[in-house]
Amino acid sequence: MNQNKRYLPIFMLQFIPIIIYPPATLGAGLALIGVVFVIFMGLAYGLWRGRSWALLLSIFLQGLNIIVRVMMLFPHAIRAQNVGGGVDVLYIVLALLSILLSGWFLLRLDRPDIRATIMT
Repeated sequence: MNQNKRYLPIFMLQFIPIIIYPPATLGAGLALIGVVFVIFMGLAYGLWRGRSWALLLSIFLQGLNIIVRVMMLFPHAIRAQNVGGGVDVLYIVLALLSILLSGWFLLRLDRPDIRATIMT
């Protein structure tokens, strides 16, 4: 289990790409952020304890986040005309940041060194 301690930050910080949204969007969903945080802390605990289901679910959720962000990027990149129109630069930057972070976590969790700690 000592070997898992060096991976603990990776296990615990996985929730960050999931909750990256513009501040106006996050204001209404603080309770949902708490639920996401609790779920990901449960996954981090499962990964730290070496549970393969936690690794599978973590990889799945990071991949799903990438897919959802790509699907939402183009429809939400342009503001509605009644709001003023134009390009929503903040949303684009945060969506791309979330995609990059999720991709990094996805690739990092799928590496052999982490898989070896989970499978033993």
